[in-house]
Amino acid sequence: MKRVITIILCLMLLLSLNGCTSAKDSSNVKNKEITILIDSNSYHDLKFNAPVFNAYKQKFEREKGIKVNFDVIDVKNKEYENKLRSKLYLKDGPTLIYVSPWSFCGSLIKTGIALKVDDKLKNYAKIYDSIKDENKCFIPISMYHYPIALNRKVFKKLGIEEPGLDWTREDYFRIREKWLTEEPQNFTPYLFRELMWNIMEELEVYDSKNNKVNIDKSKVIGYIKKLKDELHSGKYILKDSYTFENYYRMFYEIESKEYKEAKEMTLYNDTDSIRRQFYYRNALNSLGNSVEMDIGEHIVLPQVVDEFKKLVLWGFIVNRNGKNIDLGLEFLNWLLSDEVQLEIFKKKRDYPVNKDIEDEIEKIEKDNNINEKSIALRKYLLTKIKNGDYKSLKNYSDKYLVIRSELTNNIIKFVFADKDYTDEEITEEMKKLEDKLNMWLNE
Repeated sequence: MKRVITIILCLMLLLSLNGCTSAKDSSNVKNKEITILIDSNSYHDLKFNAPVFNAYKQKFEREKGIKVNFDVIDVKNKEYENKLRSKLYLKDGPTLIYVSPWSFCGSLIKTGIALKVDDKLKNYAKIYDSIKDENKCFIPISMYHYPIALNRKVFKKLGIEEPGLDWTREDYFRIREKWLTEEPQNFTPYLFRELMWNIMEELEVYDSKNNKVNIDKSKVIGYIKKLKDELHSGKYILKDSYTFENYYRMFYEIESKEYKEAKEMTLYNDTDSIRRQFYYRNALNSLGNSVEMDIGEHIVLPQVVDEFKKLVLWGFIVNRNGKNIDLGLEFLNWLLSDEVQLEIFKKKRDYPVNKDIEDEIEKIEKDNNINEKSIALRKYLLTKIKNGDYKSLKNYSDKYLVIRSELTNNIIKFVFADKDYTDEEITEEMKKLEDKLNMWLNE
């Protein structure tokens, strides 16, 4: 009898131990997950426009047994910023924060929420040094360079020699001037904004070191006069009936008739324009550019007008308060691996940030008989990036863009106004803007 009782007790003990082990294993499986915090717009883009990311996310989940979840915040929600920040200060909050191509991460890094990863992420050393942020917190996954595609047909018509890869912003505007002088074009915001893209540098309004706005009123007055002279120079076909309200809607209200007409006009004239306004190829990816350059209709050259399109990056930062940070780092290490980075290149859209696979990329180009001009363009741009000649949007602050937007909006108001502003009135308005921006900077 004692023997039977002993056997029963042993069996109960074994069952109990097995039960504990199962519960523990179940808990481990549940805990093997990471969460990516992302806004709703970026989630849509990443889900539908990043095939390599999605494919390798699924492969990572299968091979590593680590679930990758998304925590999506609706950008249309008025409490978006508050919701974002509240999640980042939670214990065991989201592991990673997605940083889209056109967004900033500097302000988050300054709060101390981002983890410094250079000594924690093995493949971080493979990233091109020039695109690493000074805090070693942002982890780029791929990069873009949006080039300028000039119309070869127009060049032949005007008898203009084609520029080389080392052309400049001044070269572009000389060509543009000849084109407009020969044949005036319908006015569109796209043509006009080209003139204003360097407004912050030309007017030198923001002292980032001292976090202060200083507006040289006389310089602004001269700038406005120059733009008004350009507008009424005869190079643009203007609508006589248009008032300031029409121009305002053309520039800013995407649902307005004026905005839609201007966009349709630009699309319609794209093949006869000096350049294609809607050319979205990545000049770094020679596989994706080769066919366009083979056709020969366009002269594809480095971007020299729009600074923000010279180097566009997307990636992640690691949340210091995140859950399963080690697993998040493992996922990022996977995305930066030679295998995944080569797949990014093969998809003909993005360009890898891993500098160790350049030889493999050259072999792929050779095996696919890629256009030599496309290869030369990639190598030229890569040299510029390695030398630090191109700044990413991530190098700018969100303050820079807000000030730029406010200044541009005010300048447009003066240029397209139904009445002529006096120098005194412009000075007074600029002083108000200066005070407003400095008050905002010091909040």
